[in-house]
Amino acid sequence: MFVFIPPIHSMSDVFMKPNCVLFIPVSSPSGIGEYMRSMIIAKALQLRWPNINIHFILNEQVAYFNDCPYIVHACQGSPTKDVTRVNTIITNIKPDLVLFDASGRAKQFKQAQAVGAKVAFISQHDKKRSRGLKLNRLFNTDIHWVAQPDFCIKPISYWQRTKLSLFNKPAPKNIGPVFEVSSVDYQNQLLARYGFVKEQYFIFNAGSGGHLVAGELAADIYYQAALAFSRQSEIKCLVIFGDNYPKELPEDDDIICLKSINNKDFISLIVNAQACVISAGDTLLQCIALHKACVAAPISPDQPARLKLCQHKQLVLVAEATPASLVQQAQRLIEKKQRQTLLGNMAQLAPVKALDIIVDDIAALFTLDNASDVQHSSN
Repeated sequence: MFVFIPPIHSMSDVFMKPNCVLFIPVSSPSGIGEYMRSMIIAKALQLRWPNINIHFILNEQVAYFNDCPYIVHACQGSPTKDVTRVNTIITNIKPDLVLFDASGRAKQFKQAQAVGAKVAFISQHDKKRSRGLKLNRLFNTDIHWVAQPDFCIKPISYWQRTKLSLFNKPAPKNIGPVFEVSSVDYQNQLLARYGFVKEQYFIFNAGSGGHLVAGELAADIYYQAALAFSRQSEIKCLVIFGDNYPKELPEDDDIICLKSINNKDFISLIVNAQACVISAGDTLLQCIALHKACVAAPISPDQPARLKLCQHKQLVLVAEATPASLVQQAQRLIEKKQRQTLLGNMAQLAPVKALDIIVDDIAALFTLDNASDVQHSSN
């Protein structure tokens, strides 16, 4: 018997959105990058689908625990280590999608799929990517993004490619840093709020504010560098200490000090700065993707390798995590010729739209499922 299947003219013909998404980022008192990335993605999903329900599982010890605008479920420590608690939450919520941001045990991945959820995993370096490609996670992962550009991570191995082929799984997708870019009007309003002139100020930021270097808070080291640099150069400086900074902010007439700032404003200020003095974490890759000259120093164990790769491509000026070294390298960025050299190297890299890729990939996961359901019901 002939059965007519209506043609699919657009993705919306078979579209089915996720109604409930559970984010499980790494959350610790020392770092904030994974949480911020998950927040950016959550906001983008909410813009795409305004009625979506969003939940987070967070370590109750983090400074930003009470600031999360979504439904929060507490763990006593890292969600990755609290398998029972996380699996109980997954069972109770029954989300359509669980997004593990550099987190998660194999049992948690399995539990997510057991309740019918799609599973997404974000890794950010080779070790995490390899963990996501182990069979006990691979079987229960629908999509795997790597928050690194191609030049910052080596290709997957022959054995990893073989596993993906054998089990018909998509390869991890290198998408680069995840951030939100605002309009020019918004950026101009932001500059007016802080009294900045486009490309006439420097940003100093050591990450989340909780990292220690030789027993001293990295945020304090960067503040000292900003103070010395501002006095020597007479250039305006903004120091962002980070959500995890445990002390009162210093008061100084020469520079602007902020404890924290949302990602949209942070990116907007980077776009309009003359240059940035940063750690070698996610912000380094963001600066490169935004074509913004920068000085970077490593402040955590995972950063030296990334910094070395970026230095090899001549995309950054490398400093030690000391005030003297940071100031010395920042002085070099005052020179227009030096900035243009870095920017010329950055311009050779393809533009990255990681956030768009993630949202579109999530939409495709549910679209393809619904298209399959339509096909089966027609048969």
